[in-house]
Amino acid sequence: MIKKLGIPKEVKQDEGRIALIPEHITQFTGLADIFVETQAGLGSGFTDKDYEDAGAKIIHSAKELYEISEIICKVKEPQPQELELLNSSHVLFGYLHLSSNISLTKALLDKKLTGIATEMIMDGNEYPLLIPMSRIAGNLAIQKGMQFLEYSSEGKGVLLSSISGEKNSKVTIIGCGEVGRASIHKSIQIGASVTAIDVNEKTLEDLKNKYGENISTIISGTDEAVNAIRSADLIIGAVLLPGRKPPVVITEEDISAMEKGTVIVDVAIDQGGCVEGVTPNTHSDPFEIRNGVIVSAIANLPGAVPRTSSIELSTNLQKYVDNLLIENWFDEYKNNESLRPSMQIHNGLLLSEEVADSLSLTLSKLV
Repeated sequence: MIKKLGIPKEVKQDEGRIALIPEHITQFTGLADIFVETQAGLGSGFTDKDYEDAGAKIIHSAKELYEISEIICKVKEPQPQELELLNSSHVLFGYLHLSSNISLTKALLDKKLTGIATEMIMDGNEYPLLIPMSRIAGNLAIQKGMQFLEYSSEGKGVLLSSISGEKNSKVTIIGCGEVGRASIHKSIQIGASVTAIDVNEKTLEDLKNKYGENISTIISGTDEAVNAIRSADLIIGAVLLPGRKPPVVITEEDISAMEKGTVIVDVAIDQGGCVEGVTPNTHSDPFEIRNGVIVSAIANLPGAVPRTSSIELSTNLQKYVDNLLIENWFDEYKNNESLRPSMQIHNGLLLSEEVADSLSLTLSKLV
């Protein structure tokens, strides 16, 4: 039986990504009817004609697209106007980040739909749909941080790039997963003095072996780590606990001890953030100033470069869409160790231990 897969236009503020690009939907011909909301690809540089040429049908309203589609394949979590369009027959497939959003979690439970969080799909010990966006976010964190350090943003007026070989700026990166490593690499390329903080000694040892004298490494939670955070020009919060809300690693006390014009970029905001009291920002309104310190927590950071992000996302996403188009897709997700962690909600049941723990909700199990 042919499935009906809908790709809506993202409505989150400043979000131009699309889940699947035209060249990747051609493989689903015969397996699914593909519906794309009009202009859904424009932010990423793809026209309605591009999608029509690839075999998709263009739908001219979100309401109609949701009504005729069984699978809703999107990038970001549903916004309030999209929640109204979802129903119990839908399989929602996208980055949900439920651990920091109790209202969305409860709304999806009430809808009794199936919610699959693409960020929790696993391949061995890795998260293949989280990795590409994390690498982009890590690069953008430094790019944005450089911009916010400028005088016009009320930053220190410090240039991260080294001049005449002198490293006159200090970058501290907390959390050395994919985001952190991407930020570290870009900072070193630029010529900043880089300090990496992590809980894992082996991770720090590997970074030291790779970058040598170009990086300093510190175990998290030490006085030395606190000093590195408070004395930096730019701090990147890149802490990740997959599926869970991250711990606070930059406190209000830390912020009060920083020089005015220091910049913090909290890349962990999708999961709730790692800066005390942080609230999400947008690309249009990218930071707040707290005690003279610039704190930026843009919840869809890779959305700043939607074409690059959409191509990377679609390249990695397409094979997992295939899993939804087979007749026994539900059993595949239920019984497959790599896919099971991503099926977080089904028929009013919360199936994710990480989300349940983070939000103090009741965990259910499929019988």
